[in-house]
Formats: sequence, structure tokens, C-alpha cells
Amino acid sequence: MNTRRAFVLMVALAGLLAVASVTMAQDVDVAEAVICKEVVDRMPLGSGDVIPAGTERVFCFTRVTGAQAETEVTHNWYYQGALKASVVLPVRNADWRTWSSKTLLPEWKGEWMVEILSKEGTPLESIIFYVQ
Repeated sequence: MNTRRAFVLMVALAGLLAVASVTMAQDVDVAEAVICKEVVDRMPLGSGDVIPAGTERVFCFTRVTGAQAETEVTHNWYYQGALKASVVLPVRNADWRTWSSKTLLPEWKGEWMVEILSKEGTPLESIIFYVQ
């Protein structure tokens, strides 16, 4: 009987740990998300939703809060609805700044979107910007 109780207790604890880890992963929020011309000292500079033609590179700066354990976010870069890049970025503490960048070809004028996803693929934020 003691072996059976130990087994039941072990299964119950494993279930609780699984629920706790899923709950921790889902507590991630995007506190700030901007498109900018550069990132200096982990801060976005030159942010805006209209990017001048001829700009060679733009950044998606993201501040993530609430992570209870190491996790990750993904930046999906779309140009006129077509996925151009997918960048997985680590999140290593409860208040974490991270960013990805995209090189812009001269002919890539028009609407862009960066979709920010949790590790589980849940959409957290979307940023729409335009290259003129």
C-alpha cells in the first residue's frame, strides 16, 4: 500500500509541476514594442511607424515583463503579408529588453508588420509600419 501511495503522490506532483510551468510561461507580457532606426545602450532610438525610403536597416525593440523562468519570444517580419524573417530571441528574466533587425531592400516599400509571439506561439503584440 505504501508503494501505491508513493506512486499516486509522485503522479500528482508531476501534474502540479506541469501546470505551474505552463502558467509561468503564459505570464509573459510585452511592456513596450517599437520599430526604430537603432538600439543604443539597450534603448530604442528613432522610433516611428513611417520609415523613410533608403533606410537600410530597421529594428524591432521589445521589452518583455513577467517571465518567471527563462523563455523566448519570436519576431516574425512580414512584408505585404509575406513572411520575410522569423527571429527567436531569448528572455532571461522578468524584465528583459531584446530586439531583432531587418535589412530593407530598396524595392521593399509599403506595409510591414512585426508579429511578436510567445514561446508557445501565442500572439503578444503586432506592430505595423510603412516604408515610403
